[in-house]
Amino acid sequence: MSLCALPTAMIFPRLRFYDDLFDELDHFERALRPLQRFPRDEMYGLSDKVTNDDSKLAISLEVPQFKPEELKVSLDGRTLKIEGKQELNEDGAYSMRCFTRHWVLPEEVDVEQIRSSLTDDGHLAIEAPKISKPDTTTRDIPIQKSLKGKESS
Repeated sequence: MSLCALPTAMIFPRLRFYDDLFDELDHFERALRPLQRFPRDEMYGLSDKVTNDDSKLAISLEVPQFKPEELKVSLDGRTLKIEGKQELNEDGAYSMRCFTRHWVLPEEVDVEQIRSSLTDDGHLAIEAPKISKPDTTTRDIPIQKSLKGKESS
């Protein structure tokens, strides 16, 4: 037996309204959730590709919106950094776009030989050869026969 003679929905009819409202807000929030991560790379049209094989490390970055003077490639120790910054001021409207990419280069990359180039259509290419490692293959070393009775001095 209940102490309350009337159902709670009759006593608090407005609570159901708020339940429905919050259910709608939850549905709206879930619908917007994919937009919370800002798709910067897609917005700027940036795409990169890294090739790391036995002979070289190559980084390719598509930056068609940027002019050569708006790009900077630098090396700090073994960290390669590519930056782009573009500022536009037209008809009283100001806009800026920028990006930064970092790569830690492997020990076998010859950092003294890094080269970069930019094509007219915005293809930035960075290449660095790898230092050849000493041959670590297994081999047999023949044992030579020494003369018996020969004394070392």
